[in-house]
Amino acid sequence: MRKFQKIALILSNRESDEIQKAVQRTKAVIESCGATTIEVNNVEYRNSLNYPPALIKEIATCDLIIAFGGDGTFLGIARKVHQLNIPVLGVNLGRLGFLTDIDQQMLHTHLRAILEGDVIYEERFLLKASIDQQLRSYAMNDVVIHKTELSRLIEIDVYVNQRYLSTYRADGLIIATPTGSTAYSLSTGGPIMYPTLPAIIISPICPHTFSHRPLVIPADCEIEVVTSDREREDVHVTCDGQELLSLSDGERLTIEPSSHPLTLLHSKNYHYFSILREKLNWGDHPNIRR
Repeated sequence: MRKFQKIALILSNRESDEIQKAVQRTKAVIESCGATTIEVNNVEYRNSLNYPPALIKEIATCDLIIAFGGDGTFLGIARKVHQLNIPVLGVNLGRLGFLTDIDQQMLHTHLRAILEGDVIYEERFLLKASIDQQLRSYAMNDVVIHKTELSRLIEIDVYVNQRYLSTYRADGLIIATPTGSTAYSLSTGGPIMYPTLPAIIISPICPHTFSHRPLVIPADCEIEVVTSDREREDVHVTCDGQELLSLSDGERLTIEPSSHPLTLLHSKNYHYFSILREKLNWGDHPNIRR
């Protein structure tokens, strides 16, 4: 089995006492296994699309990345490092933990086995968002087209592989990966998809036409979005709810899978259905006195 020798520890905020305690305990186990670490304070680069070249070069010398924080922190890190082809382990110090599925107790129980390579590997694809053929951002969960004003309809034309799909009049439109199917798309009535499926979800937000329902298409499709001739104001685009772009009249937003998948690393006791049951409270039958 593969044994990890150099690990990048990426922290959501180095100033947090909780994170510092978790990192120090983690480093003690890593060093006892004969491996080395580098430490990155992600808060300094939270609003950047990429890490600085020198830092990327240093992270690229590692064979494992451990991200400390919540799902939001993980999404930001994933967009920056997915092209390095280094597996990423998420440690949940947030509230939900769909992506950062190992909590502190589980990490320190299973960390030694993880470092010895007793793990599960899982590939997830990201979306690449370009405007007029210029790369603007990546998204691990979703790309959302919307207005900033509350309850304002947008009107956009959508094409799949250069073929016209439909004109959506809605509060917005979500283009989601299977990883993001349990995020914003789920709240609009979109399906939950097994995260390794090669598919993309197109989910309208409060569509004006009742027959517009969430649509699942193959992951190798190219989606193009342009504002309708009747749309006079700029439309906003967010990637994972963190990167904000603007789509002006005449510009074309292209969404397609990134050519570099992200490899997630899980402990041997991980199972996606268990995550769903826990996070969505499935099968929870409270005692009811009649």
